[in-house]
Amino acid sequence: MSEKVEVLKTKEMQELEEKFSMLVQTGRIDNIIDLLAVLSDNIEMTTAPMVDKMVGTVDNLATAGFVTQNAVRYANREIKKNEIPSLFGLLKLLKDEETRKGLAFILHLTKGIGKQV
Repeated sequence: MSEKVEVLKTKEMQELEEKFSMLVQTGRIDNIIDLLAVLSDNIEMTTAPMVDKMVGTVDNLATAGFVTQNAVRYANREIKKNEIPSLFGLLKLLKDEETRKGLAFILHLTKGIGKQV
């Protein structure tokens, strides 16, 4: 005495079944499962120090962008309001402590890049 049970499917369920069938037939479902496994592994391996380090990196990048943007704005303002300095004018700029500090920073940065190359 077995009774046959008929399940009524909504239009949405039929569409979902067709899409899953296509994923299974093309083998793409395996890729999706692999991707979910990788995501799950990454979530399990994520620790508080790792998150702190990532946040710190993003913060450092934002700070570097902010500093660079301000420096470029300042340089554009100075170039627009002053004439382009002569060779001796450039040497006069070297008397300014901020100019020397900026040049020293650029030279140290270049040295650091050179060590990495």
